[in-house]
Amino acid sequence: MKTLLNTNFFISIICVFISFPSYSRWEKYSENKIFTEYFELESVKKINNNIFVWSMYDFKNPQKNGNLSTKFYSKYNCSEKKYKIISIIEYKLSMGRGRNFEYIRNITSKKSEPNWIRPSNDSKEYEKIKFLCSV
Repeated sequence: MKTLLNTNFFISIICVFISFPSYSRWEKYSENKIFTEYFELESVKKINNNIFVWSMYDFKNPQKNGNLSTKFYSKYNCSEKKYKIISIIEYKLSMGRGRNFEYIRNITSKKSEPNWIRPSNDSKEYEKIKFLCSV
């Protein structure tokens, strides 16, 4: 009987922890009149000279499609100072919340240089590459 009670208690504890949603720790990177940009620095993966990371735009007002936030999964090449967006997820609610979202995957083509963006040295995107490559 005691073992059955311990098992039920253990299962109850697991159910409680599973029922809590897990939230990412978003670090604020920049802000302007239209959106605040965040990075999920805990998700950074470094492979050779490449960095893979999630970022998010949290919009101050609904966009034309009604969305309030957009997440991007991107690849940054630190040695060549270029990047490409791998996938985009748009959410109806702020900070990447809401179940009604649109997901675009593999948005780059399969060419040898698929949609790499090379920002100019004086751009905000170039500063972002330098920031991420130093993390």
